Amino acid sequence: MFTAEASQRMFHVDRNLDYESVIDGDHHESWGCSPVCPAIVRVHTEMPAQDVPLHWHLGSELIYPRHGRVMLFIDGQEVTLNDGQLCLISPKSLHSIHPEPYEDGQCCLSITFDGEYLSRLNPGLSNRHLLQGVPLGRDCEHTADELVELCERIIECTYDESDMQLIRMNALLFTLLCHIDERWVVDDNTASGGIAFGDIQNITEYMSTNFASGVSIAQIAQRFGYSREYFSRMFKRCAGVTPDQYLTEIRLQSSVDDLLNGDFTIAQIAQRNGFSHPRSLARAFSARFGMTPAAFRRLYRGDRVAAVNESRAEEPISEHVTK
Repeated sequence: MFTAEASQRMFHVDRNLDYESVIDGDHHESWGCSPVCPAIVRVHTEMPAQDVPLHWHLGSELIYPRHGRVMLFIDGQEVTLNDGQLCLISPKSLHSIHPEPYEDGQCCLSITFDGEYLSRLNPGLSNRHLLQGVPLGRDCEHTADELVELCERIIECTYDESDMQLIRMNALLFTLLCHIDERWVVDDNTASGGIAFGDIQNITEYMSTNFASGVSIAQIAQRFGYSREYFSRMFKRCAGVTPDQYLTEIRLQSSVDDLLNGDFTIAQIAQRNGFSHPRSLARAFSARFGMTPAAFRRLYRGDRVAAVNESRAEEPISEHVTK
């Protein structure tokens, strides 16, 4: 039976969610399948705003900040959305979400389609490649008026307390899904700059699965049948960043999780996440976050014991980075 409590979990949220518990070691996020709805719909109004760690899922996703800004990292590309704009994310794309609310709060709609549910209706729906990483809506090249209107109606429906809420929500979600499929799908068989979208999908999935092994870009290129130089050039043309930057970002995001939630030394974190040496981690981390891993842990964990251990064991690394 679909209860009011289940509806509240599926259609609205004003509190922090435990994303770590539903994201596995391969960054796959799964909240479980609903037998009655094709998507999880959430209107985020919670303050402080909550970041969503690097993850992927079998269904496509839509992010629409009605009030506030959102920064996303999608398959190596950084995208910033202002209020009134939205962004689509293809199935299986690796991404993280970072809200930037205004002083008076936020209102951000996220719709994550259930890939397993939709695959039972149409197997092709879990392999659609969307026009992702492109802001749509207000002040954008693509105004996407119908998409914006559907988002507004879905937000309104999340607050519907009638016994018709589920039926109305399903009608809106299937309308949204059909509109996306008709208007915002790119050709799966089209090669972008020499590497097909399907290849990029497989390559990024391989990176997200094997980053901790220390695999190199040359090895990845060879595995997928490309020369190192061609692979780097074409990957950047498709993804907007070099494969080195993309792979490093995955390793850094995983390292951040270890720093915040584990008791590993910096040397152990470097090894666990595929960095060739602690100094390599420190250099990349400092370039990305403006501080060493040890300083990051002290700032965000306040773990005095860990800080003392790190300052004793890793001072040479910090000195090396800052010189």
